[in-house]
Amino acid sequence: VRAPDPGAQARAERAAGLYEVMEAAAAWFAEQLDGIEGEPARAYLKTRGIGEATKRKFGFGFAPDSRGKLKTALRHFGTEKLVEAGLLIQPEGEKEPYDRFRGRLTFPIRDARGRVIAFSARILGPGEPKNLNSPDTPLFDKGRTLFNLDKAGPASRTTQRAIVVEGQMDVIALDQAGI
Repeated sequence: VRAPDPGAQARAERAAGLYEVMEAAAAWFAEQLDGIEGEPARAYLKTRGIGEATKRKFGFGFAPDSRGKLKTALRHFGTEKLVEAGLLIQPEGEKEPYDRFRGRLTFPIRDARGRVIAFSARILGPGEPKNLNSPDTPLFDKGRTLFNLDKAGPASRTTQRAIVVEGQMDVIALDQAGI
């Protein structure tokens, strides 16, 4: 447990509106997975043996290969909030921000309370990086966030054990197998 931080209140206020942005992005990505453009991502999930129940439980989605579809869909939040949430990349200079996740299978990363705080996104074809996570934001600190903690935390207290694996897809495969 961290000691009280004088800047904690200011960060909490800044973060408050970002939870709504992240939930809206998760819902939009899920809609895209079920749409026409989501077919390659649905095919990928099928090859990985990910069933419909697991797809819904973990909130899988799809980011179309576009520099501005998410930005347009969530424009009511404002560009500044989308950049702050890590959903848009703000290039140097006067250039327009663009969607961070493009042409990727997405799934939300949640905090211990189950709130969406970031995304992990896997490329479907060739390219680098294979997996792309949200940058550090007021909500997300990659070094301090354990994927699936919102679900695994209560289970580990009941069983008094935890299994730690390397990647998010490993977590999802184990969960689907009943572990």
